[in-house]
Amino acid sequence: MNTKDSFCFFTVLPILLASMIGYSQENVIELTGAVTSQNTSVSNILIVNINSKKSTITNIDGVFSIEVKSQDTLQFSAVQYRTKKIIIIDEILNQKTILVDLEEKVVQLDEVIILPHHLTGKVALDIKTFETKPGITSSSLGLPKAKIKVKTKNERLLFEADDGRLIKFYGVAATINVSKLINKISGRTKELKDRILLDEHIKIENEIDNLFSKKVLSQELEIPQTNITDFLDFCLNHPDFSKLPNTINALRILEFFKSKSYEYKKANGLN
Repeated sequence: MNTKDSFCFFTVLPILLASMIGYSQENVIELTGAVTSQNTSVSNILIVNINSKKSTITNIDGVFSIEVKSQDTLQFSAVQYRTKKIIIIDEILNQKTILVDLEEKVVQLDEVIILPHHLTGKVALDIKTFETKPGITSSSLGLPKAKIKVKTKNERLLFEADDGRLIKFYGVAATINVSKLINKISGRTKELKDRILLDEHIKIENEIDNLFSKKVLSQELEIPQTNITDFLDFCLNHPDFSKLPNTINALRILEFFKSKSYEYKKANGLN
């Protein structure tokens, strides 16, 4: 490669790279839309960008906003509506807005058969008249170690540090678990318990981050985006959080956040 070719190559290359980076950045837009059903706006519809894994929920007016790029697929779902998927084409990107109409789920029964089971019509009583067999699981099959939960690293360390009884009595004699006592006095046991709690919080925060971006939470809860991390920590440490189901549910989590946002804003002067 001669000097002239080298000059052209090293001059054009940065320009091409800058153009490619600029194109990549500009290709992601904030798409605004509205969801309706039978010409009525629909709230609490879960919208998931299947490609980026980000999601949001329609507000009371059925309006939403979410980041998309060309060829992304948006999935719209709710219990009472048929799931709908839309591929983001260039026309939608150029308009930066979209209107989505959902179809209600309708369960049609061809016929109703009444069986002579001596039903009372009261679910709590009638359900006891039927014998149900448990589903097949590793535990029901009697597989070895089927019920053993795999411990994390910090859980294993805590088990080693806090295993066994502190004092064992043998008639009139007694022995002290010195290792357990030292770990308690030194604070190692508490430190490991705090680590396990932190691990659980990080896991939950990651799951929530996959459902809602900080921008979406900031808009929905009317909390500054810079305070969202602190707000999540506030919610995870709230006594009511432990009452939620173990399975992360987008609608249930958002409802919990909304109920606690007022308390958080009041405590931090954000009203």
